Amino acid sequence: MKHSVELIQDSVELHNCIINLNSKKEIAFDLEFDKNYYRFGFNLCLVQIFDGKTCYLIDPLSRKLNISKLFQILENPEIIKICFSVDEDLRLLHSLGCFPKNLYDIEIASRLLNYPAMSLTNLLIEVLGIDPGESSQLSNWFRRPLTTKQVSYAASDVLHLPLLKKNLAEKAGGSEVEGWIKEENRKLDHLDYSNAANNHIIKEKEKREFNEVEWHIYKKLIRWRHELARKYNKPDFQLIDKKSLTNITKKSTNGINWMEMPGVFKKIKTEYYAVELNQLLKDSRAEASEKGLSENEPAQKPLSQEEYNQILDERRKISELRKSFFDPVKASISNKYGAETANFMMSNRAISDMITGKYGPVENYKKELINHTAGELGLDLSLGNLLTRHANDDQALI
Repeated sequence: MKHSVELIQDSVELHNCIINLNSKKEIAFDLEFDKNYYRFGFNLCLVQIFDGKTCYLIDPLSRKLNISKLFQILENPEIIKICFSVDEDLRLLHSLGCFPKNLYDIEIASRLLNYPAMSLTNLLIEVLGIDPGESSQLSNWFRRPLTTKQVSYAASDVLHLPLLKKNLAEKAGGSEVEGWIKEENRKLDHLDYSNAANNHIIKEKEKREFNEVEWHIYKKLIRWRHELARKYNKPDFQLIDKKSLTNITKKSTNGINWMEMPGVFKKIKTEYYAVELNQLLKDSRAEASEKGLSENEPAQKPLSQEEYNQILDERRKISELRKSFFDPVKASISNKYGAETANFMMSNRAISDMITGKYGPVENYKKELINHTAGELGLDLSLGNLLTRHANDDQALI
């Protein structure tokens, strides 16, 4: 495949790029980003777009262009945007105010065509016999100028997507799978991650390490570290590692020798932050006392007998419905369309969520296929009809 690669770094180049892309019916795109690895936050570092002849590497870090000008292309519903495993890209774009439309996610198509879940590299090898080479996914995409290896890797992420789409579309052409792919991709047009938190800084699972007072202090420390990370433009873990945060929490009663604390970014090892930290610990402990928190009670409470029984009852109902309805339906779909297709449509998690009502509205093609298959098997169709109910419906299955 003959192609050229153009690095877009100023407004004139971007303007000309947009004019060209606006005339296309189909483009392939991908993003390179950094998510709390080299710098603070979720950052767009590069946009790759291939129009069939030219691969544009558009630099959002350049001060000579406004990357938001490109969003009109991604949002244009008349242009098909080919992508691969686009969910994380959408989270980032939505946070920037860009809501791409008319997406064709290669991963969705491949799964519905009975390919196992795999990386783009492995899918290219499997479907097209093309090995794009060594990955640079963990490369520092803030680096400028980009290395030859980075440019090659970034381009390879989009260069083969049109041919891959063509191959998969031909495999699905004329079959019911073609409609399934279309419905799954149209769902992407209606996602909205703009209010989703990209940094979950407090993890509830860490409660088990602390008593009530310690957990209160630890949460304060996590938020303090997060604001310091924002100030110094570094990932949270590079400011103070988790082990050190835990040690600070556990030793907070006696005061902290901040200057000797290991696992701390050297630029914040100052008397100023030593005073600020010890004041924070003192205030947090006082707040914990006012709230009546205990140093003898664990932060993560054991389940009461009633709560435990409710969980057991829910699990029993899920198990019964799986065995009586969903498992035989999934097995039948697997026999007809393939195990990977069945697993994509009806993963164990998806089945449990359908039963509990957490799944939300089920896709029309899934609902029709599940009900049709259940009818062929002579199963109780009233169970399948319940798939129409929403996640918050009081009449969910259990």
